[in-house]
Amino acid sequence: MTRVVVLSRSGQWGLVAAVGMWAIAVGIGPATLAMDLSPTFPPTKMVMVELCAIVAATLLAIVTRPQFWEWDRVARGARARVLAGVVAACVIGSAAVCALVMVPRLPANTTWGWVFANAFVVSAFVVLLAPFVSALFAGGLTLVLWFGCAVTANLAPALWLPIAYYRGHEPSWGVAFGLVVVAVGVHFWTCGMTAWAHRQFER
Repeated sequence: MTRVVVLSRSGQWGLVAAVGMWAIAVGIGPATLAMDLSPTFPPTKMVMVELCAIVAATLLAIVTRPQFWEWDRVARGARARVLAGVVAACVIGSAAVCALVMVPRLPANTTWGWVFANAFVVSAFVVLLAPFVSALFAGGLTLVLWFGCAVTANLAPALWLPIAYYRGHEPSWGVAFGLVVVAVGVHFWTCGMTAWAHRQFER
């Protein structure tokens, strides 16, 4: 099953996209963007490798998407569904690696596990939305969520958010695991794309 994914044209282009985003993540390193809208609370720092994870997941979803409708149309067994689920898991995992590749550039004893958890959260959210809307739109919605959480964390830091920030350092592994499971399950159920999404976005 893994060999089918790797040897396919989509798999090869996906690998190129993933490696490209990993290289960008290495170049960005621990760079952050400060969200400073509150006169009361300190700025909320957004780690830029999380943005790399969003872009990587979006690119990978775009690259792998065209095959899914064909699986949905012709498949009569579980193979197509399993393959769609495996691809979804590979997309999420590959995008989340963006957080890992910047670790060697961090100062010693820096806490980074929460950034890795965030990368899984945003990557899984892209993949979860992709079967229902265009992959590009899924990435755009995830980007809005990412910025929205940063704004909320800056204006109302006491509120619970699915994405962790510098102030807390508490990784959202429960959210990440749940989103990954749901995203893979959705791809297994839809073979990667609903009929409605195909009519709306693939014409």
